[in-house]
Amino acid sequence: MKKLRCIAVIAAVLLAVSGVILRLSGIDRTVDIKPGLPLDTVITGEQAQQDLKYVYDTVTANHPAFLTDGNAERKFSGAYLAMLGELSKKDSITVCELWEMTARLCCTLDDAHTIMTTSGDRYVSCADELVKAAHNSTLVSIDGIAADEMLTHFKQVFPYEPQVEFYADYMFLSAIQMDSWLTLLGADTSDGIDAVIGENGEILHFDMADMPDSAEEYELCNYEIDKENSLGIFTLNKCSLTDEYTSDLAEFFDKVRENGIENIAVDLRNNGGGTTQVINEFMRYIDVTDYKLFGGVDIRNGGGLVTYSDELTPNVRVENPFGGNVYVLTSNYTFSSAMDFAVVIQDNGIGKVIGDIPGNMPTAYGDKLTFQCPNSRLLVSVSYKKFHRVDTKKDALPLIPDVPVDAASAEEKLYEIISEK
Repeated sequence: MKKLRCIAVIAAVLLAVSGVILRLSGIDRTVDIKPGLPLDTVITGEQAQQDLKYVYDTVTANHPAFLTDGNAERKFSGAYLAMLGELSKKDSITVCELWEMTARLCCTLDDAHTIMTTSGDRYVSCADELVKAAHNSTLVSIDGIAADEMLTHFKQVFPYEPQVEFYADYMFLSAIQMDSWLTLLGADTSDGIDAVIGENGEILHFDMADMPDSAEEYELCNYEIDKENSLGIFTLNKCSLTDEYTSDLAEFFDKVRENGIENIAVDLRNNGGGTTQVINEFMRYIDVTDYKLFGGVDIRNGGGLVTYSDELTPNVRVENPFGGNVYVLTSNYTFSSAMDFAVVIQDNGIGKVIGDIPGNMPTAYGDKLTFQCPNSRLLVSVSYKKFHRVDTKKDALPLIPDVPVDAASAEEKLYEIISEK
């Protein structure tokens, strides 16, 4: 299971940085992506200015904030003009340097879905020990760069929502496994990396490798039935509406009915998002007549904003839907549509959330369009929707679990709760 969870993190990060995390439509609206250029590729200052303008024009033409938030527009435009001035003095620049600049520009929006990335990557081979050291705060440095300094740098180029800053700390654990992000953060990955770990200064060398074949072992979902404790746990590692998901979900609820299970939980602790259509499919098995998926959605459409209200979604229930207790398990890594899943359960009064606060806000921007800069081939993914929380009175709040507990202890806490009923 630990192996699968590690792979889940890598796979979800790939999704997070490639522009395919979606929330409402389930459709990836992207351009045809050309292979990325090596980060040390040199382009002219004029080409860099063209790409910077391309990012500025693309974001301002598609992001809802530029129609509703004057402060966001001022910050973004101010940063853009300053960067344009810097580039006007340069004869040339590397792709990596331009990535740094445009990433900082996008981060001014405080939107976890609007991001600059590259296409194609390599990974740190056998990175478990490196990640464990970073997680336990025993990672001293990578290629001579202090871990704290590298994390601070990461937070300047990786977007997150300020109210849930811990998400960036969590994603740093994934970034240091990726060749491109390590390079952006200053490491020389040409011959692998050297990491200093622990008080004794142990030096470990890590090589770079292509995506491991073990990624094929990644499980979208699985479930377990504990008849003795009348509990069924359905684990969903990505919000993907596939035949595998719908089949496993139906099979899970068949087992729940056959065994007279009174409590079910959806484990979203390793889920980095996808499409909210998985929520609608899940709700078909729950005995509620209707529910709200969002408290409203604002969609950027050219120079205007189309707003949809918080209409109830009629629930097309299966025969003999589940009427027992529903729980959701969350972590700081639970993100985007996975976070929405937990919000739908909590804000509609369907069940309770156990675990950590998820990694982004219920009221936030999302659903991304992905474009590619013409010269550097850097990718710019930009939100074109703003989602509002089901319970709009809590618009300014993150999803606070009904039972706050460290994510690693969430399942143990779940058993404790159902044993008291």
